[in-house]
Amino acid sequence: MQLLTPTWLLLSALAIPIILLYMLRLRRKQARVSSTFLWMQVLREQQANTPWQKLKRNLLLFLQLLILTAMIFALTRPAVETIVVASGSVIIILDASASMNATDISPSRFDSARVTISTLINQLPSASQVTLILAGHTPKTLIAGESNKTLLQNTLADAKATQGETDWFAAFSLAAGAAQINQLETTTVIVSDGGLPQSGLPSLPGETRYIPVGESAENIGITALALRNAQNTPELFAEITNFGKTNHVVTISFYFGQELITARKMEIKGSQAKSLTLDKLPKESGVYTASISIDDTLQPDSFSLDDTAYAVYQSASARRVLLVSKGNLFIEQLLASLPNIQPFRALPAQDGSLQIPNDPFDLYIFDGISPAELPSGNLLFINPSSNPLFTVGAIYKDIKDIQVRENNLTQFVDFSNVHILQAHSIDAPNWADELITTDQGALVFAGETDSRRIAALTFDLRESDLPLQVAYPILFSNLINYLVPPTAFDATQSLKPAESITIIPNTFANQIAVVAPNQKAIAFDANQNIVFSDTQDIGYYAVNFLSEKKTSVEYFAVNLFSLEESNIAPRDSIKVGKSQITPTVSEKIGQRELWKWLAALALIILMIEWQVFHRREITFKRLNV
Repeated sequence: MQLLTPTWLLLSALAIPIILLYMLRLRRKQARVSSTFLWMQVLREQQANTPWQKLKRNLLLFLQLLILTAMIFALTRPAVETIVVASGSVIIILDASASMNATDISPSRFDSARVTISTLINQLPSASQVTLILAGHTPKTLIAGESNKTLLQNTLADAKATQGETDWFAAFSLAAGAAQINQLETTTVIVSDGGLPQSGLPSLPGETRYIPVGESAENIGITALALRNAQNTPELFAEITNFGKTNHVVTISFYFGQELITARKMEIKGSQAKSLTLDKLPKESGVYTASISIDDTLQPDSFSLDDTAYAVYQSASARRVLLVSKGNLFIEQLLASLPNIQPFRALPAQDGSLQIPNDPFDLYIFDGISPAELPSGNLLFINPSSNPLFTVGAIYKDIKDIQVRENNLTQFVDFSNVHILQAHSIDAPNWADELITTDQGALVFAGETDSRRIAALTFDLRESDLPLQVAYPILFSNLINYLVPPTAFDATQSLKPAESITIIPNTFANQIAVVAPNQKAIAFDANQNIVFSDTQDIGYYAVNFLSEKKTSVEYFAVNLFSLEESNIAPRDSIKVGKSQITPTVSEKIGQRELWKWLAALALIILMIEWQVFHRREITFKRLNV
């Protein structure tokens, strides 16, 4: 055993004044009295209370000296040598992926991993520097190069497991960076159930060690749940996979909202999957939930994150489009043919004045007209004149060499057979992308500015043969779906935990409130598109569009759907670089400090001393009475 801070032994000198206090006698004030007959007891006490007396055995003195001894030795931090996994500079990567929530080890794999790391930290020499990395969807360094074990333990206690996959490449990058900063010999310790990529991970500086966590491989989970339209009605597909080796009988229940639709019982053999389909479901928008339970309990399912899955069905709602034109049959027929479009038309007055309705629209189309004051919604200009958004130049003809630039909005658009008589010379604003161009300027451009989407065609449709080409409905369908998407976001495909989704506010909304599965609400102003990434929890999220007169709600789902995470079988080894890392054994010299036990001993003795002292006080009072 060795003392890490032996200078505290100097405090042992405090035993001297404690002993002296027990040797000192009371000194009383002298006074003359007429007779000593009535003061005989006082005289006897005075004779006994000389300034010094012989030290006698005293239980309180012994206990107080014992308390002092325990406290001094605690301050000197005695430690014994132990065999540990690592020493020196240690980088610990703690796996926080979804599979670490498995409960085959009580209370969970993640909690067991924290206990393992806590023990490792306690056994490290005092000079060791520890960096703790939490490996999740976005790995992060919790604490770096720290030797204070209290800070390390507090940081470790605050770490939490996630419900998604881990980006191991990013976690290894953090570890490699931490190793390069530290000049000491580095050992990287990976505490995980082994769900790392089987290949491709880079080597790490120094030694790499692996501490496995987990025992059972038994798990049954929902690995797919999806909706599609079949004959104008939703159809639900589900897949259940048995990742263990034991055959199980499971019951899968389907809900629409809170209402049970049906429940099916099926037997799934080990390492196999089964699927089923439900048809003729309700056409209303809503959330479908699938949940499984194991009927036999011989080997219970220890991983619950994939026992429930969600799918969202959104019935297409009509988009309100206002056409402001003196009359254009091509555009009117096109709007009437597009699905889920509710077209309206506004005509200028005979004096040329234009009155825009006060009711909000999802899209405004201005054909040959550009009002001085533009409405606040998304806009499509056809054959425009100058307006606050861009400047319109002179008319040019002899349009040749039309080029369609690669863009999502020009997908499947072919302008090779399109002829245009004339167009306005317009330089696309810096916020817009040129979609179709000539050597004299842009023919079609689109972009986003001031939190709204704008698109423009710089020519008159009636002065081209575009309406007679296949490119016409394709181009306008792409533009309109860009300017006014069918929904605020695409909810047909569920997200994985921590993935982001772009929310496009409705035109009427003043505020957006996203309510997570844990009932936490996050509010946003509805003045721009929102990239929402706070999707760490599995479940369905409600996106509420709020205004003074109208509210609406849409949903999107977050599911695990990860074969790597649902397959919770712990691995015997991991591959880092070209090396196969097997479970580590303790082979380095560490230290186990004993000061906590000594401090606890001092506290216990102090409580005993307090009891002894108070019992003596009570006995003394009773004798005096």
